[in-house]
Amino acid sequence: MMTLEDIYKEDPTQRIIDEGAGWGAEQMLKAGVPIFYRNERYPETLKGNLFVKEYPNGAKFLVRKELTSDYRLLEEIIKPLDK
Repeated sequence: MMTLEDIYKEDPTQRIIDEGAGWGAEQMLKAGVPIFYRNERYPETLKGNLFVKEYPNGAKFLVRKELTSDYRLLEEIIKPLDK
């Protein structure tokens, strides 16, 4: 399995993209909007339809997101995660 450092060595511009995304995520949380992301700490989120959902208060959940055939986005909370 590739790590972020492996990806950055292979494509240094990816680090710049990720740092910009990190800044954007911080701004969303400051504005009171939850964010979704993948995290190596939770390997199940590195592919597929599982993500970390983080709320501005710091609460984090493992969630499953599914796009239906009629383009509705469904979200299911799987379990709470450690802060």
